Amino acid sequence: MSIVRKVFTCLAAALISAAPALLPPGSTATAATARADDARRAEQTTYYLDCVAGNDSAAGTSPATAWRSLGKVNSLAFRPGDTLLLRKGTTCAGQFVPQGSGTAARPVSVGAYGTGDRPRIMASDARAAVYLHNTQGWEIRGLDISDPGQNVTDPRAGIYVELTDFGTGSHYVFTDNYVHDVAGCDCTNPGQPGGGIVFNATGSQMLTAFSGITVKDNTVRSVSGIGIGTSSLWARRPEYRSGPGTAYGPYTDLLIEDNRLTELGGDGINITNGQHAMVQNNTVEGYGLKATTDHAGVWAWNSDYTTMQYNTIGGGDAGKFGAFAFDVDGADTGDLYQYNFTHDNGGLMLVCSVEGLPSDRPTIRYNISQNDRDSSGGVIILACTKQTNIGIYGNTVYAPTAGTLWWNDSPDTPLVANNIFSGRPGGSAFKDTVSDFRANFYQNVATVPGSDSKAVTGDPKMKNPGSATGVKDADGYKLTFGSPALGKGTSLPEDAPHDFFGNKTPSFWPDMGAYQGFGEIAWQPHAR
Repeated sequence: MSIVRKVFTCLAAALISAAPALLPPGSTATAATARADDARRAEQTTYYLDCVAGNDSAAGTSPATAWRSLGKVNSLAFRPGDTLLLRKGTTCAGQFVPQGSGTAARPVSVGAYGTGDRPRIMASDARAAVYLHNTQGWEIRGLDISDPGQNVTDPRAGIYVELTDFGTGSHYVFTDNYVHDVAGCDCTNPGQPGGGIVFNATGSQMLTAFSGITVKDNTVRSVSGIGIGTSSLWARRPEYRSGPGTAYGPYTDLLIEDNRLTELGGDGINITNGQHAMVQNNTVEGYGLKATTDHAGVWAWNSDYTTMQYNTIGGGDAGKFGAFAFDVDGADTGDLYQYNFTHDNGGLMLVCSVEGLPSDRPTIRYNISQNDRDSSGGVIILACTKQTNIGIYGNTVYAPTAGTLWWNDSPDTPLVANNIFSGRPGGSAFKDTVSDFRANFYQNVATVPGSDSKAVTGDPKMKNPGSATGVKDADGYKLTFGSPALGKGTSLPEDAPHDFFGNKTPSFWPDMGAYQGFGEIAWQPHAR
């Protein structure tokens, strides 16, 4: 055999040995791969739980052999791809504290089977009805979750996800659940938060954070703490030098949307340690109802570039404390509040950082406020320490009962442009000598800011103010033909792409307020 032939023969043998994937179908290597795939698929098991007619001594792998108790389920270490199904129409008493983890590609899934009402998990004054600790890769859908009790001093939660010295946990999806009647305190301590659906990073040895959270289409009702929120003991960074922990553990890939929250003891939705979080299309009706401190409908803390849009926020009432729909707070960068509808809150907006926690570039634009009050001294308040590069523009504020519409008691010098401010008959107060007012419309305002050289006063001729019920029902705030607010705004270099109603924002001569159209036919009452 020639040297060249020997070389080719050796190369061919090496390629066959090192690359079995290149072998023809039916080869030994291909068959081994198929068997391995079958084995992996076989590892994905579906378990059944029937808390009325099940049997913990059964196999648990079919409706006919379903288990009976949460205790049995809690003893199992779930594997990636496993599924747990609870029988509809049943109530499982106690805590669901599952073990094991899935992955984003092969999560552990929890859902329902059979017919009837949602299956219930009902704890009794436990730390949480559903408690995921140091696990990841979980999806929970279609459950009824509650944790009633008489304790009003300790934190409680419906769904509580806690990572302790874990590193970064990923992939948590909670959709279409009904979380309700959760006892406990109005707790805002980052070490022990309470509420409806809560995520918390704790520990002190290993930097801990979350990546990949989706909370979508859930109903949260009658909880003592926050409705939906994130918390962390890993919060220290240059913007928050006094924060807990020794480093910063961000929450990334975070989406909270299409949820309905009512009767909340504390905040509605709060994002702590968020990075580019999205909070949209949520409804918060009634928050701060058991307040021991100030609360807000939607807000961020120690977070960067949180977008809060298309939310309906109403009924905030924190008694002697503040209950603003929105709050621009400490150690935030790039908060964006846009296209939201608020109504009947203790106030619309609080811009208030904390000493040593600077915030920068918050933007509040193209929102509509209806009947928000001045319970804390103003519908919009700027207070506390200085925040920088604030933009407040294109909003419509209709507050016919407010004694004070605007109060700036801070060193902040925000750009305030193209807004409509409509106060109470006889004139609402405007208390501000430092802000940069440009081309705003003032109706029923006692003293128009003297620095606003393009101010317009009178009746903006909105279609039917005071008639809106939510984000999708706010046409009453469109301007009608002949409105003196049409085309009287000032051009802004970084305007939004569109207004509250979806109209494109013009490059020149914008309208004042949240509407950027050409004018609507005036509303007329129906004849009876």
